[in-house]
Amino acid sequence: MLNQALVLKSRVNSGFAITDIETLKVWFKFNTGQGAITDGIQWNDSSGNNNHASQTADAQEGSGFSGGGFVTDSDNNDNLDFSTTFVESGDYHVFMVLDLSEENSETFISSANNTSFMRFANGGTATAFKMKNGGTVANITLSEGFGTTKAIAEVSRNPSNLVRVGRNGVSLGTGTGAGSFSFEQIGASTGASSLTTATIFEVVIFSSLLSATDADKVRNDIADRNSISL
Repeated sequence: MLNQALVLKSRVNSGFAITDIETLKVWFKFNTGQGAITDGIQWNDSSGNNNHASQTADAQEGSGFSGGGFVTDSDNNDNLDFSTTFVESGDYHVFMVLDLSEENSETFISSANNTSFMRFANGGTATAFKMKNGGTVANITLSEGFGTTKAIAEVSRNPSNLVRVGRNGVSLGTGTGAGSFSFEQIGASTGASSLTTATIFEVVIFSSLLSATDADKVRNDIADRNSISL
C-alpha cells in the first residue's frame, strides 16, 4: 500500500514545477539561495521575479540561516524584507513551511508598518488565528492550533474574501478577510510588539487562489523537499 501511494504521488507531480503557475509572485525555496550579503543576509527569490528577501539590521537577523531555513529569535522583530513590496486586494494563496518553537502570537508574514500580517496563536491562544489586510482585522477560530511540529501552513483568500487556513492540506478554519494585504516581510513586522520564535523553511506566494489540483501539486512538491508527510 505504501509503495502504491508513493507511485501515485510521483504521478501527480510528474513534470510539475512551481514556476509553471503564472501567478507565482515569490518563492523562497528550502535550503536554496541563502547566504551573506554586504552587511547582512539574503534569501534569493527562486520564482524568476528577483524579489529577494534580505536583512541588514544585525538585531533583526535572528540566528540567520540554519538547517535550510531562516531562524527567528524571541528577543527582536526578526524578519527578512522583500526587495519589492506587492499588494493583493483580491484573491491570493500562501504556502509556508514553519517549525514554531512555541504558540504565542507567531507572526509569519507581514508589512513593515504592521497594517498587514498573518499570525498563529494570537495572544497565546493556540486556536486564535489573526490577520490584518491593510488594517482590516480578521479573527478566525481554528479547530486546533498549528502546533510546534514542522508543517506546511496554508492561507488562501478567494474573490469573495473567504479566507481558509490550513496545515498540511487539512483545513483548520475559515473566515472573512477583506482589504488589501501588503506582502513585505517574512517574519514579525518591524512595527509590531509581537515576536516570533520559529524556523521558516520555505515561502511560496501566488497572486490568485489556486485550483484544488494546482494546490495539491504545490503542496506535494513542498512536502517532498522538506521531508513532510501529508
